[in-house]
Amino acid sequence: MSEEALQPYRGVRVLDLAQGLAGPYAAGMLAAMGADVVKVEPPEGDWGRLMGVAKGGHSSMGLPANWGKRAICVDARTDEGKAVLARLAADADVVIESFRPGVLARLGLSYDQLTQTRAGTILTSISGYGQDGPYARRPGTDTIIQAASGMANMNADSQGKPRKIGMLAADMVTGLYAGYVIGGALFEQRSSGAGRHIQISLMQATAAFQATAMLQGLLSGAQPGGPATAPSGFFPTRTGMIAVACLRHNMFIKLCDALGRPDWVEDSRFSDNAARLKNVDALHAQMAVILAERDGDDWIERLNAAGVLCGPVNDYADLVGDTQARHVGLFTEVETATLGKLPLVGLPGSGMTPDRQRPDPALGEHTREVLVETGYTPDEVDALLAGGICLERPQAGG
Repeated sequence: MSEEALQPYRGVRVLDLAQGLAGPYAAGMLAAMGADVVKVEPPEGDWGRLMGVAKGGHSSMGLPANWGKRAICVDARTDEGKAVLARLAADADVVIESFRPGVLARLGLSYDQLTQTRAGTILTSISGYGQDGPYARRPGTDTIIQAASGMANMNADSQGKPRKIGMLAADMVTGLYAGYVIGGALFEQRSSGAGRHIQISLMQATAAFQATAMLQGLLSGAQPGGPATAPSGFFPTRTGMIAVACLRHNMFIKLCDALGRPDWVEDSRFSDNAARLKNVDALHAQMAVILAERDGDDWIERLNAAGVLCGPVNDYADLVGDTQARHVGLFTEVETATLGKLPLVGLPGSGMTPDRQRPDPALGEHTREVLVETGYTPDEVDALLAGGICLERPQAGG
């Protein structure tokens, strides 16, 4: 990897008050590009620590989102805890939160309150449905937002039954949009000193992510998420599934030649993309018979050589071992505290690999360190810890 990783946010302090995935992932993007991100958690920890495969306070969901951060544990239910948060926020260029609307103000950290203490603060508020309106106080989890945003219907099965996409898609895309917009706000902050209250919801981000599928469905009146081109799909071969797609009619002609079926070009059912979409089931069925006669690797080589889009259908283990993935260094193997050695993907395009960042922190791992940096004396830190206002890293196995 190049020594020149993209680090535009060196010197930027980010206070990550968010839990789960969306907000923490946005903050993790900033950490990957040089920001000092301090993750604040309540005594019970971020609930993301328990999601997915979890062990010893680390999880498959929390680990990628919190890689590169420092962690402090504060009980904000107390007045003393609220005062700690206020001092932490006063040192932050960016504050990220995912509380329900109204909670931040009760903590003394509304946008107006933050900017009175530090002009130019960027506050990013992530919610399920938005900061106001009839749904504002409803919790908006990934499953609920996939349903409300049309994503589950877009991914419906052949009988029209809605299906959740098998990952936290709403949370991930919200984190990506949030990280991108925060970057723009930081550029504005550096050029003019202006602060900004960024408000982004899972519903808004998930709708934006589906823009093309949404327009296709609305304009055609057809099932959202259906194919836009034909043929396009996954087909069995003698050695596994492959993906095949034709974007233009000349690519379909090349496919016909490679499959030994030049007669399809003259078939009125397949004369253009619109005709092929109407007859896609018949086309795919005939393709499946032919593709099942050879090995997958053979077809991938043949079709790519012919100028037809084709590739393997990998599971995650296949992807980690994929020749191209290994060649470009897509994954970096890192040693984690409780989950063993894992392959992680760095922030694409940044040049920063996970092995060059601090690992995801344990609950309260950096509490004392951050408090001292914030201006607390050693005696004051001891008092906060003794009173349970702040907590340090738990004992091994805790």
